[in-house]
Amino acid sequence: MLDFWLGPLRTAADTSRKNWQEGMLRWRMGPFARSTENLHALRAQREWCEQMHREGTDRFFRDPVWDTPTGWLAKLIVLDQFPRSVYRGTALAYANDAVTAAMAVQACKAGRDISQYNIVERFWIYVPLAHAEDLTVQELSMERFGRWSAELIAEAPPERRRTNQFVGWSIIKGVIEHSEALLLFGRFPHRNAAMQRPHRGGEPRYLADAMRPLWSFTQPPNPDYFALLGALLRVEDGPDTNRITRKALAALLRAAELSPEDPASPMDVFDRAGGDTVSWPLLYRHLLLPEHARTLDILRTMPPVAGLTAAVKRLFLKNGASLSVEELVWPPRSARHSVEPAIDVAALNALVHGDGPADATAGDFPESSRTDGAVDGREPSLDRPPGSAGSLSLTILNDSSELERVAAAVDDFADLHRFPQQDRFQVQLCIEEMLMYIVEHGYDDAGAHRIEIRLDMNDERRSLAIRVVDDGRELEPESLVFQPGPDTIQEETVVEGLGLHLVRTYVDDLRYRREDGRNHLSLSKRIGN
Repeated sequence: MLDFWLGPLRTAADTSRKNWQEGMLRWRMGPFARSTENLHALRAQREWCEQMHREGTDRFFRDPVWDTPTGWLAKLIVLDQFPRSVYRGTALAYANDAVTAAMAVQACKAGRDISQYNIVERFWIYVPLAHAEDLTVQELSMERFGRWSAELIAEAPPERRRTNQFVGWSIIKGVIEHSEALLLFGRFPHRNAAMQRPHRGGEPRYLADAMRPLWSFTQPPNPDYFALLGALLRVEDGPDTNRITRKALAALLRAAELSPEDPASPMDVFDRAGGDTVSWPLLYRHLLLPEHARTLDILRTMPPVAGLTAAVKRLFLKNGASLSVEELVWPPRSARHSVEPAIDVAALNALVHGDGPADATAGDFPESSRTDGAVDGREPSLDRPPGSAGSLSLTILNDSSELERVAAAVDDFADLHRFPQQDRFQVQLCIEEMLMYIVEHGYDDAGAHRIEIRLDMNDERRSLAIRVVDDGRELEPESLVFQPGPDTIQEETVVEGLGLHLVRTYVDDLRYRREDGRNHLSLSKRIGN
């Protein structure tokens, strides 16, 4: 395993430019993370992940060789790295992070990272620390990688010092970015869509920031994962979204004209799990086994699943709403330039759960395939008859915890007035950016202040007006347009200006006035049909 993973890069003496480049290409790391896939390496990793699924990790690693120092290191790499390649773009990619972080922390606390492993091997002990959504672990990651970089440079042959300075300092930069994201948000926002976690305050701004780290683009969400889950949720009324029932899978197979009773069908996953329900990630992992390849291909091409897949891709891709089915190419050539920086997770979850706008391409399942006997268990909220006009008024305190309440109210308002998904996301982002800017920068004291928000929608003209009024510090007119220049070097200045720039980009008109000691921000936006 170590020969396969490390190749010729085994000690400090091997740290040449060529070996680092070939290694990073094999590991899909740094600039090589967006290069052509090494199919041989991926196939080898997939076979091991499939075997771990069949046997369970305890049985897979039962040989005593895995308990030796080299075996333990190989096991850590397998658990941490292989799922990231094989299950890229799904929650399964991160499923082992808690386990691998605990393994790495224990090794560091016992001093085994220093006493038993050389400088190259030690790198792979520290990588799981950077993956952990745990601030204490991130602090250890910062400390260990700082030492590692200095020792890498010191141990490398003199003629390779410059190469290893570049490698070591690049790694430190990535570790700082990981830790900074966790310090700001308590989690990695770029994982939100893959894990179906709704964005929290400030996260969309971070994801849309031009300074967002390149490594956070390497695992765009996998449309198949969400489309298949959506199909299963549609054949059974009201299941727990974290658990798939035996009845739901059987119904989906019948809808695809496949027999659930076939010994080769994926129904055996329930027998392996020992119950009538399994988690969706476990079922998806089971469907990816080679023996179920034909079944999976048939399920993917079912009109309802294919329609959902197209709808999910439209959510993920920039300008996806305007692309034809043939143009919805996946995976994208560049996740950074082709995928929405802050994917609308609320719209994704609504689409998966059947609560979002009906998509003409999604089709529907035959009545006989539904386990509840209903023709269609969905009741899209966007099918409610709209009024000719409508308003929403809210008064909140200058506290970021209020943003969740505002987002929920705006979401209901968008449902009532049939906002397309892209417009819904942009309106939510604009409101969040304005409120975050006011809360974070508008007041000189720690007292409670009221902020008023009002939305007025004219359904006949499809025109939305947004007004925000606060008694905070007066805005400088030039702050409403982000113009990067030589003086815009402090990160906080760039981030603040970029947030307001996003607002200006997404609306048709933005006006500001100061009156009676209060700021009045007025925005207007055309809403699609």
